Amino acid sequence: MLALIAWANSASNEPSLIKAGHAHLWFVTLHPFDDGNGRIARALGGLFLARADGSPQRLYSLSAQIQRERNAHCGILERTQKQSLDITEWLAWFLETLHPAVDQAQHRLDAVLA
Repeated sequence: MLALIAWANSASNEPSLIKAGHAHLWFVTLHPFDDGNGRIARALGGLFLARADGSPQRLYSLSAQIQRERNAHCGILERTQKQSLDITEWLAWFLETLHPAVDQAQHRLDAVLA
């Protein structure tokens, strides 16, 4: 956990969205608690997404989208954790999941504005 915290708070050349995916995967793989690891991993991913946005407001929720795609999330996590150390498939899934999260926020905003 100390290594994760140090990495999370360090500056890096890694793209912010990739770092968000890494943080989520790293925490949920470490699984330090008996309960709540998934929620904390989604919150940690959200923290890094907020940092990537460079804005205190984030109108989309990747956490909510992951909950909507819970089965796919569990499947990709299991494949990533039990196969090789290559996390490319996980990162692709994580980044692809952003699109429907942003679309969902856009639909909500459109409804509010209407």
